Amino acid sequence: MRHRKSGHKLGRNTAHLRALFRNMTASLLVHGRIETTLAKAKELRSWAEPVITKAIRLHKLVPGGKAKPTAEVRERALVLRRLLAGFLPPAATMKGEDGDRFLSRHDLLAYVVDDVAPRYLTRPGGYTRIRRLGFRKGDNAPLVILELVPGEAPAKAEEKKPAADAGKKKKASFFRRGKAEAAADDEKRGK
Repeated sequence: MRHRKSGHKLGRNTAHLRALFRNMTASLLVHGRIETTLAKAKELRSWAEPVITKAIRLHKLVPGGKAKPTAEVRERALVLRRLLAGFLPPAATMKGEDGDRFLSRHDLLAYVVDDVAPRYLTRPGGYTRIRRLGFRKGDNAPLVILELVPGEAPAKAEEKKPAADAGKKKKASFFRRGKAEAAADDEKRGK
């Protein structure tokens, strides 16, 4: 009997299930949305939401300034990093306008803590939503889109830039580049 056993097997053994959820969590966090079946989406929520919660705790714990954290804070941050690493795959691939980008677990962890977590600092939970799409043609399985809810844009401190740097335009990071910027770069390279 399955009294008080949480989670569903989804027809897989434990190792396969863990690998599936690690990869799907990475895809959800990197791309913001994934298309999957309803059963997998419901189970993935209980796997992905604690990742964001732990990333928020780590983001609040580690100061962004030059102040050196105490030994206790460093130890707690290390524990949170290790917990987060257990929820993420060893590597992930991010598809972008200018090709695929390989992300190691360290890069993925930094992206989640620095870019995803600040959007949800004031939100107490419920970082994902499920939108139903219909049914798959082959097996009539209910398809859904599991997506991160739009979070608040992190408030950045406004700094005055020197006049010398006003003419130069910094290249945006891979995660923040738009299609127009990518197309302009491709034209410069002659593609």
